[in-house]
Amino acid sequence: KYIEVGAATSLSNFETYIKKYYSDFNKILKRYGSMQIRNVATIAGNIATASPIGDNLPLLLALDSKVVLQGIKKKKILPINDFFINYRKTKLKEGLFIHSIRIPIFGKNIFKAYKISKRIDDDISSVCAAFNLMVENKKIKKIKIAYGGMAAIPKRAIYCERVLVNSSITEEVIKKAKNALEKDFLPISDVRASRNYRKTIAKNLLEKCFLE
Repeated sequence: KYIEVGAATSLSNFETYIKKYYSDFNKILKRYGSMQIRNVATIAGNIATASPIGDNLPLLLALDSKVVLQGIKKKKILPINDFFINYRKTKLKEGLFIHSIRIPIFGKNIFKAYKISKRIDDDISSVCAAFNLMVENKKIKKIKIAYGGMAAIPKRAIYCERVLVNSSITEEVIKKAKNALEKDFLPISDVRASRNYRKTIAKNLLEKCFLE
């Protein structure tokens, strides 16, 4: 029912394995730093750093992943959606470490992920987006959307999801969903991108997902 990835698993090992289940996850990982970095970097390191532009984090959020925390006496399992509190702040308390990450396997779902950065390779995201949806009879039955680079933490687009769930995929619905992103996020301007650029890109990636 899920993939369990040990905290010390390198991203290069992980990218090979995850390709069997989520090809877009592999596609994003291929652009994560360089091969040398991926050989030593870990998925748990990306989570613990809690950067709002960590490439793995929106993908893990959209896939409804769980973080397994290990203490001296017991394990604690937290939905990753509850793990990030504030800018680079998490629920990882003293005496706990990340043991592993559990990624559910959605056999019938469509999973799409996109990274926008100034360079294609070896660059930090301006915006990263992930979409996990189940479509039946041209209606969206379930959907989870997450973005990085749009807030102080990697974050789900709850208002946007509400517009889309149980809706048909039409131009009008997509337009409403794009507008709903304004409620979900108030991005900042920095050296990588302006606020307006981030808003526009986030909306365009949503549209791109449904066009594809």
